[in-house]
Amino acid sequence: MDDFAILIAVVTFVLAVIALNKISALETGLAQLKLELAKLGAAASNIVDQIPDIAAVPEPPPLESVTVIEAPSRANWLNQSAAPPVSVPPRDMEQALASRWFVWIGGVAIAIGGLLFVKYAHDNGLIPPIFRVIIGMASGLALAAAGEFVRKRTIIAAQLLPNYVPAALSAAGIVILFGVIFAAYILYQLIAPVTAFAGMALVGLGALALSRRQGPLIAALGLIGSYVTPALIPSENPSAWNFFPYLLVILAASFATLRGKTWWWLGYTAIAGSLIWSLLWLETGPFEMADLWPIGLFANLLGLIAVFGNRGTAILAGDSGDLRHPRTITPPLAIGLAGLVAATVVLGLLAERTSHATPALILFAVAMAAMVALGWAKQGVSALAPLSGFLMFLCLMNWSEAAFHAWAVDELGIWSWSNSFGPETMSFLQWMLAAAAAFALAGIAGVLQRPRARNWGLLGGGAAFLFVWGAWARADFLLADISWAVLAVGFALLLLAGVYSANRRADDKSANLGAGLLAAGAAALLALALDRLFDSVWFTSALSALALAFAFASQALKPKLMGPIAAALASLATLRLFFSRELWTDDRNLPWDQHWVLYGYGLPTVLFYAASRSLRGSGHERSATALEGISLGLVISLVSLELRVLIGGGFLYDEPQFLEMSAHILTWMGAAYGLMHRQRLYSSFIALWGSRLLLAVSAAAIVALSLFALNPVVTQEPVPGNIVFNALFLAYLVPVILIGLIAPRLASIGWQAAKPLAGALALVLAFVYITLETKLVFQGKLIVAWSLSIAESYAYSAVWLGFALALFVVGIRLARQTIRMAGLGVMALVVLKVFAWDMSSLAGLYRIASFVGLGFCLVGIGWLYQRFVQRPVALAQGG
Repeated sequence: MDDFAILIAVVTFVLAVIALNKISALETGLAQLKLELAKLGAAASNIVDQIPDIAAVPEPPPLESVTVIEAPSRANWLNQSAAPPVSVPPRDMEQALASRWFVWIGGVAIAIGGLLFVKYAHDNGLIPPIFRVIIGMASGLALAAAGEFVRKRTIIAAQLLPNYVPAALSAAGIVILFGVIFAAYILYQLIAPVTAFAGMALVGLGALALSRRQGPLIAALGLIGSYVTPALIPSENPSAWNFFPYLLVILAASFATLRGKTWWWLGYTAIAGSLIWSLLWLETGPFEMADLWPIGLFANLLGLIAVFGNRGTAILAGDSGDLRHPRTITPPLAIGLAGLVAATVVLGLLAERTSHATPALILFAVAMAAMVALGWAKQGVSALAPLSGFLMFLCLMNWSEAAFHAWAVDELGIWSWSNSFGPETMSFLQWMLAAAAAFALAGIAGVLQRPRARNWGLLGGGAAFLFVWGAWARADFLLADISWAVLAVGFALLLLAGVYSANRRADDKSANLGAGLLAAGAAALLALALDRLFDSVWFTSALSALALAFAFASQALKPKLMGPIAAALASLATLRLFFSRELWTDDRNLPWDQHWVLYGYGLPTVLFYAASRSLRGSGHERSATALEGISLGLVISLVSLELRVLIGGGFLYDEPQFLEMSAHILTWMGAAYGLMHRQRLYSSFIALWGSRLLLAVSAAAIVALSLFALNPVVTQEPVPGNIVFNALFLAYLVPVILIGLIAPRLASIGWQAAKPLAGALALVLAFVYITLETKLVFQGKLIVAWSLSIAESYAYSAVWLGFALALFVVGIRLARQTIRMAGLGVMALVVLKVFAWDMSSLAGLYRIASFVGLGFCLVGIGWLYQRFVQRPVALAQGG
């Protein structure tokens, strides 16, 4: 232990400086408050002297006119900051020098003088060593006694002004006693190390006891001396059974000293010293397996003393603080929590150093059980219950000898575990399952009985799943898949039984949430069981059935989380359908080969829709809406994937081509039309936003892909199909029909302003269709942008004229000016082509036919406009 004596000395010196600084500040405030009280007392005496005779006092006003000022309620015993600020008089330099600093300096000088006397006598051989020690001991005891004598003689005066003389004298005596005992051991070799150790320990403990009479400085000296003693006088044969009881005595004495005092630094320092010595013993000290019990017992007692050492069982009262509101935590509770942290650190390191020996795990489990009990007994710290379960999980999962896992890549390129196991694997499994059962039962009991059931639900549901999952993750090879599934189902049923029992507390928000957390843990366990029983698409289907089961159970079980749990399971199944690598390979043995999507997506779609109906019936509207949305997405995905198989050739086909993309767009537009129709019948979040999303995606795909990126003119790929029924028909003409059906219903989804855009898109698609269809007739399936013949060029003028005339006629019949304007726009394009292109490129009869046809069409449009547009308007105005 000589190796870290310097470290301990430095640490304790820093702690001493901090303590002395806080002591000085506290005593200054105390002195100022006493002076203020004295002034107030004198002022009160003057007021009493000036009170007139009772007969001269006028009659008081009636009660109705008196303003009643309520007395302030009794403040929290620590909330002194809420008191009105006291006017602090300016510090008197003379008083500070004479009554405080000179006294402290005098005490230090006395202590140094005593130590120098011992050294001088040693250097000059004036007095035999034994007499030097006796004189030093007598001097130290005399100074300590003198300090106590002065304190008793000035006890009344000290109530008005602080008296630093007693503490200064006693502190000097204590320092001399420490120095003389150490000199007797290290310089004179008069006493054995054990005797020196015991003597310095007694001085330290005596100083702690004396501090309750003479103040915090004496406590700081006693605590520092007690913790430094093992570093100054190391044992040749250190024993944990001797050392840790010594630390326990120091810790208990420190908290005994702290009772009734507000020297909070003393509690923190005592805990810090115990923690530092424990860590040094475990990491760099003479640790042996035989030290397990003394260290473990000390760590557990450290937490116990830290929690109850200051206020006893009163720490369990509500006024000690609440973890949910950190500002309400009182110093005694904060010190107790710090002790629990220190104990957990020591016990966790002890388990690791002993390779998770059974006694170490028992001691750690006892500490965690104590934390659960504290969370049960004190409502404000119930969060300690789930925290203890998580700490136990981390401790067991850190069990290095249980099993060894290494990442490996299989022939499919999928990462997986390669397993090997050690002799402790079965013990690891037993501990994990026992912890799962214990914490699950504690959590269920808390949900059924405790006020803040949320934390207990988190403990029960979280621990049951984490411990079972952790056992499987580290030691899955110990049991068959069916055995793991049975274990998971057993724990899930236990949690669900707790959820059912909690129905009687369904009106309590916290209990309702706690029961919901139990149900979430059960859902996770059941998903783990299904994972052990099923693979590939069957696991996804089983998850979908589990979502439906929780939706049905929401009618019998009252937690509000039942709906979100069903939605989460459905989301998990859906994500697996899209991202599971094992489903997206060509080498599969699924029924119907690549058409497995018909049941792989179809079955979850039906199950999720049924689940949404059940959830809506039990009042889980949001979750029902989410499941409806997932069902819609799966339906569209099913159609799209089946189209990809039928048209594209398979899932792994590189990119969707023109025909396939056209089919996808038609599917999306058809689904949008169906949702809009449903939205017109009764409003629905899914129908509204689903139709909006599908329309936006369809429009973007038409513009970006059909008109540009995948256009056969751009890609120069052959057009699938024959002259009439081909990809052009699906990509351009059928969407025009669907847009004609969709546009009148845009108001149902709040997009009525988009009608002109829809009409413009339909016009562009129709125009592109007749143009590309004309190209297909003249050029064949492989079409290019430019004309290959004079006849083809003339045909464009002819079909465009016919298209313009048709639009104009339709506009007249429907009395729609926008359609007539579209026809006039196309006609203007034909005029431009005829005069700018046909005049120079066409010859002979083609040029003549082009101009004649254009002329007749223009005249015909004029006649139609006068006959069916202007004349009805004129008749209406005249008559």
